[in-house]
Amino acid sequence: MGGKLYIVGAGLSSDLITLRGIKTLKNSDIIFMDSYTSMLCNSDLEDIIGRRIYKLRRVDLEERFEEVLFKPVLQGLNVSLIVPGNPLDATTHVSLIVEAYRRNIMFEIIPAPGIIPNALSMSGLMVYKIGKVTTLTYPKQGFISDYPYDVIKDNDLRNLHTILLLEVDLENNIVMSISDAVDILLKLEEKRGEKIVNEERKAVAISGLGGSNQRICFNSLKKLKTLPKHRGPHTLVLTSPKLHFMEEEGLKALSTFNINAN
Repeated sequence: MGGKLYIVGAGLSSDLITLRGIKTLKNSDIIFMDSYTSMLCNSDLEDIIGRRIYKLRRVDLEERFEEVLFKPVLQGLNVSLIVPGNPLDATTHVSLIVEAYRRNIMFEIIPAPGIIPNALSMSGLMVYKIGKVTTLTYPKQGFISDYPYDVIKDNDLRNLHTILLLEVDLENNIVMSISDAVDILLKLEEKRGEKIVNEERKAVAISGLGGSNQRICFNSLKKLKTLPKHRGPHTLVLTSPKLHFMEEEGLKALSTFNINAN
């Protein structure tokens, strides 16, 4: 009889993993962690579950998944893969489930809190005003993708918030900072010139959301660019052109860092 593949969400920080997630990991024969995009500390989770966790690279998840994940399941073992945030927010993990389904491999998803929609709700913004989400990446070979600019423009037209997930590639030591994100947005504005983004545009800079040292700061892009360095991952939310009065009050109450006082 075959085993089972578990995709276990670790939440926004190591101590936010669910009780169900902990129980699943403790009952697993082999436990892996996605280390490509995860800034979670595997030693913290190892202390919580009392088990060893093996890190997987991007190539393991995208090219060697049959050998690494599926083979032991077919041999009757229960295999868990820990992923940051909510399990299926990333296409890589959806692809794994699709491939498992095609091979009649049993699987189960263990959900946990992710950056979407918590980047809004934990900042005081209304979740029902969430617009299309996009990732902001560094220029590749001198080319800056216009796509995030188009997403912001479209969301603005509908008075929706834009969540910008900032690039993370730990294998290449890439963790985009808030400052770099602001620079890229302003370069896109310079390139397009449609007056969608400017230094005075308001946004929420979020770092280490859900952790004990999380930072949430609402201010202009110009001010956010001067924020001191902080532990990531980082997210930038461009707020809708017109805020509801409760959002304005929520932002004041939930901002953990007053840039004007520092």
